[in-house]
Amino acid sequence: MKSDTLTPRQLMLSPDVLAYELGQIPTPEKIENRRIATYVIIGVLASITIGIITYGIYQHHQENKRRELD
Repeated sequence: MKSDTLTPRQLMLSPDVLAYELGQIPTPEKIENRRIATYVIIGVLASITIGIITYGIYQHHQENKRRELD
């Protein structure tokens, strides 16, 4: 079993700060960055979906217009 030795400064840190420093739990900044990235990804996917639906409606409208002219 591997045992990492802690520095004297790390031994004096509170448990939550030590866990942040050792990378055992994400920092609030990392959590916020993940949240922002998630919102951006959802926004991009929603925009693409709306674009595809709009294009489909436009194509359907064009086909109906051609049928009426014939």
